[in-house]
Amino acid sequence: MEKRKRKFNVFDLVIIVVVFAVAIVGYKYLHKETVAETKTIRYTFELIDNYEGFSELINVGDDITDNVKNYYMGKVVEVKAEPYKRLVNDVQTGAVREAVMPTRERDIITVEANVTESASDLKVNGYYTVKVGLEVAIKGNGYAGRGYILDIER
Repeated sequence: MEKRKRKFNVFDLVIIVVVFAVAIVGYKYLHKETVAETKTIRYTFELIDNYEGFSELINVGDDITDNVKNYYMGKVVEVKAEPYKRLVNDVQTGAVREAVMPTRERDIITVEANVTESASDLKVNGYYTVKVGLEVAIKGNGYAGRGYILDIER
């Protein structure tokens, strides 16, 4: 029986080089290291339909977390309370009007947080997404509430 020696020709060498180049490019493409720049922003959200005096529980400097996924949302820098208004049907005129609800309040909370910015989102600590209009469920030390993000200051 004859022993054959394997010889590499130019075509084999070209295929090996192409496969190696594709592997290197694929690895670099899939393992991108993105350096995210962190910024400090302030965003404002409202907590709606709270009992009167609820805003007194929220203190400047409190850490706020998401009540659903337990993500850190930032530190409270300002709290304001306003009367809570609701749309109601006026029986006499048949129109819809805004009415102040007694013993209820709307709380406006401004929070400061460090975020990373991507093409479409701002994320606090890389997890909690901040967008205007997003529904929030927050909790702090001794209180919790629901509402919506109203404004973002960069």
